[in-house]
Amino acid sequence: MAIELVLYKKGNDYDEITLEDIENRSDFEIVRQNLYCAFEGCPARIEYVPKGKRIAHFKTWPMSDHSTDCTDFFNREKQKAGKKSLASSSVALTDKHINNVLRNLINTVEETEEEKQTRLEKQRARNKNRKNKITDKLKGPELTENVRPTTDINSDTIEEGKRAPSVKRRYSISLLSEDDIHTATALYERVENINIEKSRVIVKLKRINREANVYFEENFFNNSARNINSMFEIVKKHHDSGNPVELYCVGNVEKRNGNICLVVNKQSHIRFNKMTIERFTFKITNPELF
Repeated sequence: MAIELVLYKKGNDYDEITLEDIENRSDFEIVRQNLYCAFEGCPARIEYVPKGKRIAHFKTWPMSDHSTDCTDFFNREKQKAGKKSLASSSVALTDKHINNVLRNLINTVEETEEEKQTRLEKQRARNKNRKNKITDKLKGPELTENVRPTTDINSDTIEEGKRAPSVKRRYSISLLSEDDIHTATALYERVENINIEKSRVIVKLKRINREANVYFEENFFNNSARNINSMFEIVKKHHDSGNPVELYCVGNVEKRNGNICLVVNKQSHIRFNKMTIERFTFKITNPELF
């Protein structure tokens, strides 16, 4: 069955943690590294897996065992050693792929409570008879190439007949991590501020006590409409007037001045309040048509 309640241990004290409140904690990064099973006397560590292609969930930390009387106890079965990467390369995502990722990102953010419960029930049914894996060291690892998705148009596209690399989905800037660097990632977050410069726009995102910037720079302006600056001016004016603005985008994760950020390379790779920027600005400037 799915794990729905865990303990955050702080020395001899502990807090009960649920899926609903973990990401809203100001000490989120510390909490997620110190989670344990809530069954009395069980020493198993617990890992928080944020929402991506699947819903957010807790799972048992790799190779950490529950006590035999714990309700989450399970037997492990052997599997061969994991994959070993021979090399790393980047593959450019197509606009069609990115459009699909953004559409799925929006649909998941809009998920109703009823839809959420339906997905939870399906997940519980899949996990009911699960058996966790334990590595069989006698079997060698599978050798693979590590392929990272990118929005850099100068990178090669995927060969015909091969599957495009999966795009990570982050439903909050608090979920961005060092592991995402140099990888195209889909991100959703509410806009805190918009700064417009000549041939450069910086959108600041904020969640509780964490901030992250999304940069629109030379490549973006080279791959966007001539009036893109005017569109950003309209979005900024709308936001500065007190209207909430949400950003959905796919960009490459980088680290600048010690902070993780996103760099977007094309106009079609962003959505504001679920709309393309051109539709969003048209709606704002022509309210009588909507």
